[in-house]
Amino acid sequence: MKALLLSDAEFKNDGYNEVTSVLYSFFEGKNIKLDHIETATNELAYCTGCFGCWIKKPGECVMQDKIAQINQMSMNSDVVVYIVPIVFGQFSANMKNVIDRWLPNMLPFFELRKDGMTMHPPRYSDYPSHIMIGYAKGLSDQDEQLFTDINKKHRKNVEVLFWKDSKEKLYKELGSLSLSRKGGEL
Repeated sequence: MKALLLSDAEFKNDGYNEVTSVLYSFFEGKNIKLDHIETATNELAYCTGCFGCWIKKPGECVMQDKIAQINQMSMNSDVVVYIVPIVFGQFSANMKNVIDRWLPNMLPFFELRKDGMTMHPPRYSDYPSHIMIGYAKGLSDQDEQLFTDINKKHRKNVEVLFWKDSKEKLYKELGSLSLSRKGGEL
């Protein structure tokens, strides 16, 4: 098995360091190969909505930056874990950019899901599991619910966890999740 950690290099603090430490320990204990990519603002261009990833180079972004490495490593992993600083109830700008630039991994059509959402259908038969681990000081229940709702709108098959200064709790939550690839809707 392979796992990929994606994180924002510009939001390193105690929470970030503790979550990262737990994840390294967890995956090492499971004998799962782990790669880690940190992103910074100057490493990724913002999606321009050119649809080149659908028309000119299907499945690949036409902009040559770090997203090619991120998408390739994501698609070759069994699980992708996002270490996400929560800023105003949602992802940091860098992590939002990584999520937006996932677009080449979907088809350029629209379909109406059973839950009423209009989404792009999957390009591939299966995808890595996705786990979002949010961290911030003093998160309220409403902050957590907003972050969960936003994540569930982006990807149906995403697990959302929160760092609450408890290594044991995060370890237990991770241990209860499926870390294998999944088929079907994104």
